[in-house]
Amino acid sequence: SNLKFYYYKKKLLFNNLNFTIKKNSLVGIVGQTGAGKTTIVKLLLRFYDLIEGSIFIGDVNLNNLKLDNLRENIGYVSQEIFMFDGTIKDNIAYPPYDIDNEKLLTAAKLSQAHEFIEKLPEKYETQIGERGQKLSVGQKQRLAIARALYKNPPILIFDEATSSVDNETERLIQKAINEISKDRTTIVIAHRLSTVRNADNIIVLNNKGDIVESG
Repeated sequence: SNLKFYYYKKKLLFNNLNFTIKKNSLVGIVGQTGAGKTTIVKLLLRFYDLIEGSIFIGDVNLNNLKLDNLRENIGYVSQEIFMFDGTIKDNIAYPPYDIDNEKLLTAAKLSQAHEFIEKLPEKYETQIGERGQKLSVGQKQRLAIARALYKNPPILIFDEATSSVDNETERLIQKAINEISKDRTTIVIAHRLSTVRNADNIIVLNNKGDIVESG
């Protein structure tokens, strides 16, 4: 509530920004480039700290949570996909220690990744190459969603996750988001309203970082 934030003192990004996200709801945050959508995510993950105001998860102020605890409870999927040279299995269960195969399979199915993985010669043991070069952008994006789901976090954030994929992959990712959001709080940052049409609530930001519409 009453969020105030800037990167440079002369350019205020948020001034008195207020909104509430209900537990286990699917919320879309929409706005043009530069509206501050991704900054909201970075403030939630405490990559930056607020100038003024406060963010609460339930009754707990974000500043009173240990960073590790905070980030363990938030799954983050961005358009910048990090993949390392290893198997698909290792990339989903990252870091790949004590892999729970049942959890891994559930995450792959929910993220709409299982179908394409099963068609690969080595399936989950397929080596994806450095930065996942053997996979398409859409396949990597679905693996990134599977990785976030493998943690089974109560809060999941998609930051422009469909911005660089084709229409068919966007449809699959939207299907994944709808399935995933049933039992957790899901925040979808998007450029277009069509990406978040199934949200319980949509918050629209203008390029001054103000909420111009919500509902």
